Amino acid sequence: MRASLVARPWAGLDLGTYSVKLLVLQPGVGMHRVGAAEAVLPPAVGETGPGSDAVARAVAECVERSGASLRSVRGVTIGIAGPDVIVKQIQLPLMDESEVGPALRFEARKHLPFDPQAMVIDFQVLGRYVSERRVEVLLAAVTREHLDRHLALLDRLDVAADIVDAAPLALANAALHGGGGDRGPRLLLDIGHVSSHLALHQRGEPFFSRRFEFGGRHLTQAIADQLQVPFAEAEEWKLEAGAEEPGFRVDWTGRELRAVRQALERHLVDEIRRSLAFYRTLGHLAESLRLQVSGATARLPGIDAQLAEMLGFPVTVFDPLAELGGAARARVAGGPQFAQAYGLALRTS
Repeated sequence: MRASLVARPWAGLDLGTYSVKLLVLQPGVGMHRVGAAEAVLPPAVGETGPGSDAVARAVAECVERSGASLRSVRGVTIGIAGPDVIVKQIQLPLMDESEVGPALRFEARKHLPFDPQAMVIDFQVLGRYVSERRVEVLLAAVTREHLDRHLALLDRLDVAADIVDAAPLALANAALHGGGGDRGPRLLLDIGHVSSHLALHQRGEPFFSRRFEFGGRHLTQAIADQLQVPFAEAEEWKLEAGAEEPGFRVDWTGRELRAVRQALERHLVDEIRRSLAFYRTLGHLAESLRLQVSGATARLPGIDAQLAEMLGFPVTVFDPLAELGGAARARVAGGPQFAQAYGLALRTS
């Protein structure tokens, strides 16, 4: 007990396309955060994301703002996301756990859209079913190039990543720890800037995740198109609407948020419905389903009620900073965008 109370904190680092988020947690009884910060990246030019120098500066800025030091923490977990990050639950013939790794190298060819030889593959055995002669395995894979690009960013700061975690797994971990001991199903939608992740975890059922090519910038574009204003002006309006103390009344019957709702229903809600319909072909989907939504877009007042009306089941905003509490909240505006960083910081070795 005493060792856990004095253990050094662990950091979760989310390198997004819009901003970098850092969350530092102190392990022990009543785990709490000791620092949290976000640094916005410069706008992307064309289809290319922010340069490595800009990301490295944003990480350094987060460290300074959080009041923490990456050299003083016990470890750092970095998140990776993108189309070449694969998380999938698969079945293997019944075998010893020591045989799973070698067998996966051959079995992975059936499940990965890339050459397994060019990928870094990890796995976790979820269950062994002797009577059915099978093993359930959670497979996680990423291209070596994608992984090296992320790790090189930390090398610039003379910091090593102790754990690398796929975004869907970090989000599922965040949702599981944020439920207050509830053993029910966890369905979390994290709306990023350029893409979104849906993660579903049910005890005794297959794990499921899906990445959607739809994010906050698409909502900004919908506002810009509706009002016929520049993208930057629409983004400024959206950020003000999602501020903790907006300077105007947020009205979902207004032109701006009508455009947001239409974009959500046309693109994101339809994808969620199709994903849940597909999941029903893999396993049982609980009737008492509730969606938690995170990401900066979740800061738009009333977005949970709008999504609930469109989907037909309860939706709540997932804010890990509100659940953790503490004085560090004053250093950041809002908390739903820290969902992935929270899940990463929970992955202590």
